[in-house]
Amino acid sequence: FHDSAVNAVTFLRDGRAVTGGEDGRIAIWKPGVPLPERTFEGHTAPIVALAVSPDGNTIASASWDRTIRLWPVAGGAPRVLEGHSQNVNGVAFTADGQTLVSAGYDATLRIWPLTGTTAPAIATLPTPLNAVAVAPDGEIVASGANGYLYFASMRGETSAELKVTETPVIALSMTPDGMRIAAAGIRGSVSIIDRKTRVIERTLVGPGLPVWSVA
Repeated sequence: FHDSAVNAVTFLRDGRAVTGGEDGRIAIWKPGVPLPERTFEGHTAPIVALAVSPDGNTIASASWDRTIRLWPVAGGAPRVLEGHSQNVNGVAFTADGQTLVSAGYDATLRIWPLTGTTAPAIATLPTPLNAVAVAPDGEIVASGANGYLYFASMRGETSAELKVTETPVIALSMTPDGMRIAAAGIRGSVSIIDRKTRVIERTLVGPGLPVWSVA
């Protein structure tokens, strides 16, 4: 289906898969069916990250067209979130589904309330950001091009930072309970971090090639 690279994959609660491509398109796939069940178009540059809301009704997409789009899984026009001045590289929903967090190459975290008319809270960090994850208690973790992880509150206040590697951290994942973080680097290592103590428990060393995704 996609014209070129598939950059992001996630699952809906019912087992269907969602893919986002370099071609700016999104597709929903039923297991065992070779053609997409539904497709979404609107981004004008590659999609690099996807997230599904906790209720399973909304797909968030991060794109290098500097926007985030919120797509109803059932179909319909997306809601467009604008504000980043560079590529948007990561998106994550909070556990209650009321807020979306985005990370951009413009070195900002943006914390978007999805109800009401409140403007997003913005945290400006020292480096371009490549990925973001949100813990069940609401703490935000973002990975930087400088090899650091940054920890922030839902108000956009930075509480801590941790140096993970000498090179960019390009993918993040968190255990369901939020206790551990996996941070993957451009040089092929994955650090396992205790989120509460900010301690690197172990480092998994690969063949020296980029680790683009981790779960």
